[in-house]
Amino acid sequence: MFARKLKALGYPTISNFDHSDQKKFQELVIWLEDQKICHYKIEDRVALRKPSDISSWQKEFSKYLDDLSCPHSDRTNSPVTTDWLLGLAVRLVYGENPQRYRKCTKQTNSASKGVAPSSNPLDSLDFDDEAMKAGITTLATLLQIPPHHDHKEVLKAICKLVKERLSKEGLELYSADGGDDSKDKLQLESVDMGFHTGDYVTEEAVKILRLLHIQNLRQLQSQINEALVIVQNVTANPKTDQRLGKIGR
Repeated sequence: MFARKLKALGYPTISNFDHSDQKKFQELVIWLEDQKICHYKIEDRVALRKPSDISSWQKEFSKYLDDLSCPHSDRTNSPVTTDWLLGLAVRLVYGENPQRYRKCTKQTNSASKGVAPSSNPLDSLDFDDEAMKAGITTLATLLQIPPHHDHKEVLKAICKLVKERLSKEGLELYSADGGDDSKDKLQLESVDMGFHTGDYVTEEAVKILRLLHIQNLRQLQSQINEALVIVQNVTANPKTDQRLGKIGR
């Protein structure tokens, strides 16, 4: 998951890295701070180096993320936090000498296959670029979209939100409701799951999946209704040629 960024940063033990291993994660954080990020003075990094118990180190790590202005609320060795730290390190390394990396050229698939370049400007974007990822994270924070370790999934969520709420049709619907979207807000507590598992987290997840399933069914029903209208417009007023009519044999 993090191999490319670790390789780009020159991390010495890429093959053995496992973010879920607390010891290896601590080693990564210390290495990033010493070699790439360098946010603290050397004497201020002592707290991160101490092989103390997990709770004490986690407290220091949470403070470290706050000092770095990490936008994510997760303060554990999760994929989201790990990816953000690596992305920050890559951006800092790039910022030290951007001219060095701008000289690198990327051969696109279309060029290598002899296909004419697309006129769509979106086709020339590199969605794996660190600047792109940083922009996606910033936009997701502004739109209050929960973080995800895959930035492309976050981008899909942003596109869906913009299409449904910030498009011309969405804004017109919002204005038609008098600018009040309270009726679109639904509390999960009011959703009947139909059964009980005894686990709060599982039940909340099932409720969300059930609402998404209902939304998909509504979209399917709308598409069916549109198809029926089109068919009815064709068959409701058929054109006949009476000259072709015949009485008897």
